Amino acid sequence: MSVFLANEQADHPVDEPALARLARLVMDAEGVEESEVSLLLVNRAVMTDLNGRYMGEDRPTDVLAFPIDGPSPASGPPDGPVGPRGFAGDRVADADDDLDLADDEDDDAPWLLGDVVLCPAYAAEQAGQAGQSLEAELELLTVHGILHLCGFDHAEPKDEQAMRTRTDELLDRWRERERP
Repeated sequence: MSVFLANEQADHPVDEPALARLARLVMDAEGVEESEVSLLLVNRAVMTDLNGRYMGEDRPTDVLAFPIDGPSPASGPPDGPVGPRGFAGDRVADADDDLDLADDEDDDAPWLLGDVVLCPAYAAEQAGQAGQSLEAELELLTVHGILHLCGFDHAEPKDEQAMRTRTDELLDRWRERERP
């Protein structure tokens, strides 16, 4: 599995290698092997543009997640404590779907999980309000974004609780590993 990280903002220093390691931990925990994810750190203006263009909200936000390959994620995780394994790989498309889910034997390229876009300037404001460091806020948002790519959602209270629980589990694992 690989993580591409591009820091295109200069508002706040970010521990880029740590965020990449965290992304790998989450991908491994969610069973998304041989895949790629991109983490993009942007300034407030770029995030406002992306949020307006893709979410219809003309304001900045903290994180956006854009799945790339595979069927569209479900509206929430399946039953079970660890969430979806391998994103949507175990979901079967309806007969009416135009998706070709057959494996391409000649395709050795990694599967593209998706892109997670973070706005450190916005996250810094949230971190201050929550009484935590920017580093902790960016860790939370990285896990949150990747879980969205893996099919988690928080539109319904049950789904929100499942996503929050999984986020906490992964952050605890991360912090035990990084800060023994």
